[in-house]
Amino acid sequence: MRKRFQLVGRLLLAAALLPVLGYAQSVRTTYFMDSAPYRLQLNPALAPDRGYVNLPGIGGTSAGYYSNTMGIGDAIDIIDNAEDADYFTTDKFYGKLTAMNRMSVDAGVDLLSVGWWHGNGFMSLNISAKADGNLGVPLAMFDFLRDMKGINANDYGNYVRTIADGKLALNAYTEVGLGYAHVINERLTLGARLKGLLGVGNVSLKLKRADIVTHLEGIDPNMDWSHADPIELLRATGTASVDVDAELESSMMGLKYEVGDNGYIDDIDLNANKMGVTGMGAAVDLGVDYRVNDAVSLSAAINDLGFISWSGDHTVRAHANTDDLHYDSSNPGDLLRFADVVSTGEVLNLDMMRLHIDQQKSKSRTTKLSSVLALGAQYRLANNKLGLGLLFTQRFAQLIGNGSELTMAVNYHPRSLVDLAVSYSPIRCGGSSFGLAVKLGPLMLGTDYMYLGKGTKCCNALVGLSIPLGKRSQD
Repeated sequence: MRKRFQLVGRLLLAAALLPVLGYAQSVRTTYFMDSAPYRLQLNPALAPDRGYVNLPGIGGTSAGYYSNTMGIGDAIDIIDNAEDADYFTTDKFYGKLTAMNRMSVDAGVDLLSVGWWHGNGFMSLNISAKADGNLGVPLAMFDFLRDMKGINANDYGNYVRTIADGKLALNAYTEVGLGYAHVINERLTLGARLKGLLGVGNVSLKLKRADIVTHLEGIDPNMDWSHADPIELLRATGTASVDVDAELESSMMGLKYEVGDNGYIDDIDLNANKMGVTGMGAAVDLGVDYRVNDAVSLSAAINDLGFISWSGDHTVRAHANTDDLHYDSSNPGDLLRFADVVSTGEVLNLDMMRLHIDQQKSKSRTTKLSSVLALGAQYRLANNKLGLGLLFTQRFAQLIGNGSELTMAVNYHPRSLVDLAVSYSPIRCGGSSFGLAVKLGPLMLGTDYMYLGKGTKCCNALVGLSIPLGKRSQD
């Protein structure tokens, strides 16, 4: 019997639940808050008005979930990846779906972060751990799962279902960054951050194509293959086949693939205690902030231009080999085996992909980071106590697709120890939520998308505690 958790569950849970391994997409609502040190993560030229020391572990911790179609409750069902799952059978769930259904989780923490003003420049040093998990599921996958549950009537005498472009990705690394924002004059500030990267793990699984074909007579059009009558299957005649083109690449210590008697990967184990540095790389962030006049400022940044090279000693490559997934009713029990393979409710079915590990010595591999472009504009009034901001961000993802967002923010800075912001982001999650950020002295709380229950398609949160360092800068 298949184990309850398989590839999708183990890897996405690793990204979601290991807070010491988080690629945190910074909360955009903090972008225009002059006192927030966290905006340096979005633009290295946006130095806070005062230096800071972020306390290890609690200086800056963030987590987020994002999907174009699925709420958090749906994501839990998919991550569970159970063979007896039936969430996809409801019209409520199916009605949410599009041609490609994406979800991502991230979490992050500052292990050490400090920044200070020195003359006309702001220096910063950070050691952060970062990771993200991403999943892309085509609509055809859910159509297939529903077919196999008997929801859709099918002519199994000439049944063809093609599934293409399913993707799973995981990336985890530790970043050591040194940043500098230089005030050229009263209008222009340039910033840059150089980062050394210590790769902890990277996994890429691509389901390029899967074709499920049957030429069977004597099968009920609404057959539930998970409860198929063995006598009915023995009486059926014809052929069936599953042909899959899929590939897996992974570089991670502590990740163990279990191979069954048939030679393919049938389970995966992740031992966090054995995780370690598997790759090395570098990246750079670049930013600019320009004050057009006392009221209007413009800014731009490009972050995470970089790569990680992964060691061949801890790299595993595997490819699908479905030669044994061809069935003929003239062979006793063949259709029973076919039913066992296709009847699972798993989004990523290892028994159907038949991933065989390449036994040759693996070569090193190089992956790029997912870069982020940020373009901002702000209008200040009420003696700089009130600000109206507009921020556009574009993420250039390496595997699961790009993502853009437009954030409108209102910032209020009544006192030196108080900074407030509210925001609204209409693109990424259909405008279904709003953001809020509050800085009270050393404590920072923020979100771009409020959590509104299990149906929430996007939510994130930032919690930080920092100690002020040095004197306040003069604008």
